[in-house]
Amino acid sequence: MNILVVNWTWYPSGGDWTYVENVCKLYEQKGHHVIPFSMKDERNYPSAYSNYFIENIDYKKVNKRSLTAGLKVVSKSIYSFEAQKNLEKLLTDVHIDFVHINVIHHYITPTILKIIKKRNIPIIWTFHEYTPLCPDSTFISHGQVCEKCFGGKFYQCITHTCKKGSLLASTVAALENYVHKYLNYYAYVDYYVCPSVFLYEKFKAFNFFTDKLVQLYHGYDYAEIETAKATTPASKEKYIVFVGRLEKIKGANTLLVAMQYCPGVQLKILGTGTQEEELKAFASTHQLTQVNFLGKQSRQQTLQIINNSQFLVCASEWYEVLGFTIVEAMALSKPVIGSAIGAIPEMVIDNYTGLLYEPGNAIELADKIKLLNANPDLVAKLGENAYKHITQLINTEKHFAGLQQLIPSL
Repeated sequence: MNILVVNWTWYPSGGDWTYVENVCKLYEQKGHHVIPFSMKDERNYPSAYSNYFIENIDYKKVNKRSLTAGLKVVSKSIYSFEAQKNLEKLLTDVHIDFVHINVIHHYITPTILKIIKKRNIPIIWTFHEYTPLCPDSTFISHGQVCEKCFGGKFYQCITHTCKKGSLLASTVAALENYVHKYLNYYAYVDYYVCPSVFLYEKFKAFNFFTDKLVQLYHGYDYAEIETAKATTPASKEKYIVFVGRLEKIKGANTLLVAMQYCPGVQLKILGTGTQEEELKAFASTHQLTQVNFLGKQSRQQTLQIINNSQFLVCASEWYEVLGFTIVEAMALSKPVIGSAIGAIPEMVIDNYTGLLYEPGNAIELADKIKLLNANPDLVAKLGENAYKHITQLINTEKHFAGLQQLIPSL
């Protein structure tokens, strides 16, 4: 089969790409041919189909003083004529058996769905965020969990300036949701794949095409994990690790507060983001000399650093959809201290594969860190359980069997 896989990037860009890369490998291993449709970018992996990709949209480079440029980007983020035109040409030139959508909001846009359905091609869409329900995509407003847009009240995004604290950005985000709800292109999708029970229940509670929602955990190719286990240089260093974007919703700030109560515990922080300088300043001001910021590391280096750690901390303070960092740590037989929010408790089973704490509660987090740090036997036992649990839950063959239920010809 020829499978069109659609995603906003065709290069490593986060958890959505981890899934896209894994599912593409899976399709190809099963004898199918993957055709990508994405956005042009110099970081993209080479593809024979890149001529069909849409032009790059970089919101960070939009000249705020240029009204024309701003309006052009805004219009493309809501309704992309270019994506429709390019996809129409691709579908004319290449026979496609079914389409697998991933992250397309703000760039490729849901307007492509009518182009696909016009040709009676089956469509499945794997959710990686909450955009159809929340204009900000994260259910976060000014650092706090927010569900005020329940029932399609997207104007709440404007009145509370949820998007970047900006009235203009919030208005555009709300308008985008109203347009897509009004056009109802979402109805063209055959199935919506929800990677966690939490996400499934959230979309169901918001009454989003409940008859088309399917809960199916991701698959994962554990080959790199096994390579990391075999190739990681031995180290006597004792430390814990945080891996993720340095943004408020990822909770690194809460972790640093907790580290004030964990003298002697070494922490390595891997990642970059808009909060990086603020976090470094906090660490310096509070003399957290045991905290090391390592920046963005290669995939191999990241896995090796996790492999030599005692355990991983996932301090997220938003409705985490799944969290491949947790998957990778647990597959490396590392327990995880995780905040009890979103899909994290589906992987971090309290006192079995790790420990849970109240999101944002630095004191409780510090207590959990000190508990594990002082109990190597408990760390080993939880790590053993973590490996068993995650390899059963996030399983490639189970994932493919689930996809076959949706697309029987796979």
